[in-house]
Amino acid sequence: MICKIIPSLIFFLSFFSSFSQTWEKSFSAGDFDINGNFLGGSEIMNLLSHKNKVYASVGYWQDASNIWYGGSNPSNGWGQIISLSGKNMPWKEDFNLGASFLRPEVLKQVIFTKDSFGNNLSAPDTVLITAGYSPNYLTSQVSAKAFVKNDQSGSWEESLIFQGPLPSGESYSIRDLLVYTDPVTGIEKIFLTVGTYGVFVGTYKASLFGKIQWSQIPELGQVSVRPLGMAIANGELYLSSGNKIYKRNNGFSPTYSICHDFADLSANINSAVGGVRGLTTVANPNGTNESLLLMWCPNGQSKGIVYRLDPTASGTFNRVFEEKIATLMENYLPGINVDYLLGAYNEFYLYENPISNESYHILGFESLVTGQCPIWNSYYRGAMFAKRDANLNYTLEEINGAIGGNDSPLVATRCYVKSPFEEALYFGGFDPNSNISTNNAWIFKKTMNNLNSNASLDFTNEIKIHPNPAQDYVTIENESANAQAFKIVSTLGKIMLQGDLPQGSKIIDLSNFSPNVYFIQTPYYSIKFVKTN
Repeated sequence: MICKIIPSLIFFLSFFSSFSQTWEKSFSAGDFDINGNFLGGSEIMNLLSHKNKVYASVGYWQDASNIWYGGSNPSNGWGQIISLSGKNMPWKEDFNLGASFLRPEVLKQVIFTKDSFGNNLSAPDTVLITAGYSPNYLTSQVSAKAFVKNDQSGSWEESLIFQGPLPSGESYSIRDLLVYTDPVTGIEKIFLTVGTYGVFVGTYKASLFGKIQWSQIPELGQVSVRPLGMAIANGELYLSSGNKIYKRNNGFSPTYSICHDFADLSANINSAVGGVRGLTTVANPNGTNESLLLMWCPNGQSKGIVYRLDPTASGTFNRVFEEKIATLMENYLPGINVDYLLGAYNEFYLYENPISNESYHILGFESLVTGQCPIWNSYYRGAMFAKRDANLNYTLEEINGAIGGNDSPLVATRCYVKSPFEEALYFGGFDPNSNISTNNAWIFKKTMNNLNSNASLDFTNEIKIHPNPAQDYVTIENESANAQAFKIVSTLGKIMLQGDLPQGSKIIDLSNFSPNVYFIQTPYYSIKFVKTN
């Protein structure tokens, strides 16, 4: 069955007509890397750029190469981190989490700036970290562990976060982590969610194997639904669990309180679906502070509604409807019905294109549909994502163009990252949805080229900034052979400052900048920095 999509709609949903865009398959599961390691998987869960490489976390849920789903080799089918060292290089295994670690559900880069006593480090330490849980059916114990990459040796160092009893599953699901400094105590900690057991914290210790000293007693105890996201907005730490948003009350004896509740929309949450998903900090379009963006998916009839929470003077939030993604999908595929839509597997991803000066947030999703279109187990066969532009308008795009009924299923777009090698985006995904899904993990790359420019893009480290985060000023180092024009742009695309960037150093006064995320853009670079209080 093939859907008929009207040409004008395809044109409307394209990225931008003045640029050429090229899709190409970057990774297909089911082969071996140059070292003879099997690269399979049912899902790409995360994509990340770290120190001029791209990393992806690969899960094996419902993959028949795993012995839990019919596989014969107990060494195959466990969670992997794979890496890419150049745009024309092959993917290879960087780390295998080992037996019983089915899914590395989180993969993030964090920056530690302080030790466990609150003292500034001599230099910030940028760390790549993944985490997962492993059930042991002989001891009836489940271990939640973190793995930190040692960038000097190339090895990954393990640390225990928490150990508890069976069963495993959602009660140990690790979906997010971040680093946050308590403004009252001055102590910097890493915060990590472990399913329904709550929020666990750790502090940085460079001499320790794995670099993190975890407190195995949760800072926030049992919650009813596994948290699916955390975010820092206006200097405060927030996390989601089911239909609730929690705020951390800082201090030497921190507590957590509910600051927003979606129980008026749905009192009962299907824990497998999650409720509030993809909690992300964005600029408040109605003020100078920050809002929270999220997708609302309470149950098996979810339609993927995007809400924004704008802060009020009293410390609460105003809930603002932004978009119903199911409606956009029904417009994209005329004649079909979306019975269920799930998205925001990770945060909304902000992409800044230095060629077009466009900025938008990317949101991946999947759709359970009825009607005449290519399907896989009742899910739309292709992989879709939404783009939220600076004017808060949403449009859709399909990975690799409109899919055919005989094409390999893609189903779900889960993650995305800007390439460190060229002006391109990597997209990854698939979701088994409890169906056997052997070697269905995929990664595509979309390259953007300016049709009106013959200049080649150079992505070496010729433009550097420091410090980052910055408080009073930021220094831009131009190590290229030429002076360049530059501008500083907010997350909403507003130009805050522009001028010329000579060779050498230029100091930018940030005293008139509110605390937020900004981008320094030159003709060939876009560098993110954070302005703090």
